[in-house]
Amino acid sequence: MTNIQRSTGPDSAPPFEEISGDTHLSLPNRMRYLLRNAWRNIAVLGRGPHSRAFRPDRKHAAAIASSQSPSRLLTELFVEAELPRLTVPRELEVLEIGCGSGSMAFRLSRLGFSGRYCGIDINNRFRCDYPDNFPFVVSHVVVDAHAYAPPRAVDLLISVSTLEHIPHDSVLIRRLASLFNPGGVEVHVVPSGSSLAVYLWHGFRQYTPAALAAKFGCDIEIVRLGGLASYFLHLAFITVPDIIFHRSLRRASPTLYRALLLGSLRLDALLPFLPTAYAVIRRH
Repeated sequence: MTNIQRSTGPDSAPPFEEISGDTHLSLPNRMRYLLRNAWRNIAVLGRGPHSRAFRPDRKHAAAIASSQSPSRLLTELFVEAELPRLTVPRELEVLEIGCGSGSMAFRLSRLGFSGRYCGIDINNRFRCDYPDNFPFVVSHVVVDAHAYAPPRAVDLLISVSTLEHIPHDSVLIRRLASLFNPGGVEVHVVPSGSSLAVYLWHGFRQYTPAALAAKFGCDIEIVRLGGLASYFLHLAFITVPDIIFHRSLRRASPTLYRALLLGSLRLDALLPFLPTAYAVIRRH
């Protein structure tokens, strides 16, 4: 069954049904998904708040780059570079939406954060190998994000590639604003409007600066992750072979892919256009 949601928000003029790319789609529904999301993204092209480009540290990129997608690598680099800037490493109440295994808790601990970490997800994929001296008290909850109420106010909320999979994302985003301690920060990484060509039928939607401002409010910071070089690397090495032909060039030629991945990040600094993802930051 196709998961469809009626969309009438400011980022979807004219109104149409949202189709979930996370379900098995027939060829006609795949075409509908691409055409409707392309129309929505193009309709607000050039609108919305200004965004800045993320400049990753090249040495750190070389240390952790492997076979991950450009967006995944840039997200890891962004979290490690920007979170300590957004909030001083200290004891925090952390909530992660769509946490997967919960590995973000390890990344936060390496950055010097501690306190309580709660990860929520609709599937139980949680890891349970946290050491006894781990700086976070960790909990995981299998729950729909719309239905979850944290027991304590939150200092830091994170989601990575999650909001595009949530049917009523605007409802959730409005509700999140009530969960924070004063000075709290939320950080979300979402696919950009221009990423439709590289991710194809993935989640319900992509996000433009105009859409993000409509959902989160204008008082946000938007950061572009990626650029022209990493965009076309994703298209050539992941989208076409993985999604179209069901073959992985990354795994067939890992050394070549890693070299191209690191080279694309250097070129992105000169060509910071067509990001594959946005990081949106909202302070409370």
